[in-house]
Amino acid sequence: MSTPSPSAAPIPLHIAGEPAAPPAPHVLGTSAGTGHRPTPKTRPEVTDWAALDVEPRWRGQETGDCAAVLSPLLGPATGREPYKRYAEGARQRGETALVIACIGAGKHSHNVFSGTVTPGIHLPDHHGQITANPLPAGVNPEISHGLDHAEHDLGTRLLNRPPDTWFRLTYLKESGSSRPGVARLSPPPGDGELRPILIDGLGDPVAGVWIPEDGSARWYVVPHGTDQRLLVEWLVQHALPAYVPGALTRARSSLLRDPAFATDAEARLVETIAEEQHAHERRQTELQQQLAKLRAVADPLRDRLLFATGHPLEGAVHDVLKAAGAEVTRLDDVYGTKSADLLAEYGGRRVLVEVKSANQRPPHSLPDKLLKHLNTWPGLTGTKPVDGGVLVVNHQIRLPPAQRTTEVYTDRAFADALTVPVIGSTRLFDWWRREDWDAVRHAVFGDTGDTGVAQPPETATPDADPKPPARPGLLSRLRR
Repeated sequence: MSTPSPSAAPIPLHIAGEPAAPPAPHVLGTSAGTGHRPTPKTRPEVTDWAALDVEPRWRGQETGDCAAVLSPLLGPATGREPYKRYAEGARQRGETALVIACIGAGKHSHNVFSGTVTPGIHLPDHHGQITANPLPAGVNPEISHGLDHAEHDLGTRLLNRPPDTWFRLTYLKESGSSRPGVARLSPPPGDGELRPILIDGLGDPVAGVWIPEDGSARWYVVPHGTDQRLLVEWLVQHALPAYVPGALTRARSSLLRDPAFATDAEARLVETIAEEQHAHERRQTELQQQLAKLRAVADPLRDRLLFATGHPLEGAVHDVLKAAGAEVTRLDDVYGTKSADLLAEYGGRRVLVEVKSANQRPPHSLPDKLLKHLNTWPGLTGTKPVDGGVLVVNHQIRLPPAQRTTEVYTDRAFADALTVPVIGSTRLFDWWRREDWDAVRHAVFGDTGDTGVAQPPETATPDADPKPPARPGLLSRLRR
């Protein structure tokens, strides 16, 4: 932890608002009266400025030498004297004008073009404004790519201590059109960019930094209600060292030290910390890339096993069996609808796999379809005997997977009487995600001599009593 320099001075910070007023003293023997008190002005929350090494500068106080501007309620009024003096002071010193503006405060309005909007933040020098649309509850933003260390830290802080409401940010430039009836701006509007720091699930910015083309300013736009101490701590510890180091030099702050006067031990440790940080960032990038590759493979299969029907579901079952080490043939490509969907082979066992789906609870007739294919299999050209069959069902598709029953058939009398195994695709998914290949093989092929302990599949019963399959003795090994 840094030890403050004895000669360090608080960092002047312009707060665009009114200082918090102390409570009025209560005098004995007086009455509050029955009249209505005037509604107080909205003020920023009370902050222990001294503990943050900050000297707040309010309305009526000098702002020309301030390090930055914090606007907890709305963007600073760029046309008024406090901001104009601050911006001119930064320009003369050759420093970046640094602003943190909270957006979303004030009365909401609605129109057919923009939906619900809150008062926007007006940018300086005819650059336009940034508008905010409230987002629904439950939005979970993510950190944008390509951020520097200070901006990444701000995004992390906002995610760790989120506001009550997130807002979609939109940068609207003022028009410089010369068409009749359209006012021309003098000087013409400048170019700028709103770079996202946090984005919602649709990729829209919910926190960001606006930077004009000449790079003379950085306006950080965050949601109204963001903890004020969080913003000041980030400003002093990260934003000023990164973007306005001259402000720390003037304050002789311990947060900024000239490397030319560092001891050798300090310099070595600073270098080691930088190397560790870069190594951590590289490792994190590598892990994120690995995770993205895993999800690129897992997401489609996960979606098909839990929500698909027809051929996509058949393909997912095919892929799981292949991952478990089985040889799998798509029978529709060979025999059409005359046979089951898949032929799976492992450890000398050959089984037919029928794949079905049901929006709600599956009908009792589904096992009959597999038994019919088992009966007709010997009559198909070029077939070899099979050791049985398995029915895989994606059931209760309209329910979230966590709310579905584990067993496909919950009628135990019906399930116990069946001669073919029935496996829910959600159970198959659970084995697949845990890479429990022994359980998959045991459920489909029975006891193949694998050493792993597997949960046996459920069995179910046909409605009718069709001709038994050619090798019932082998089928009975699949029953539990």
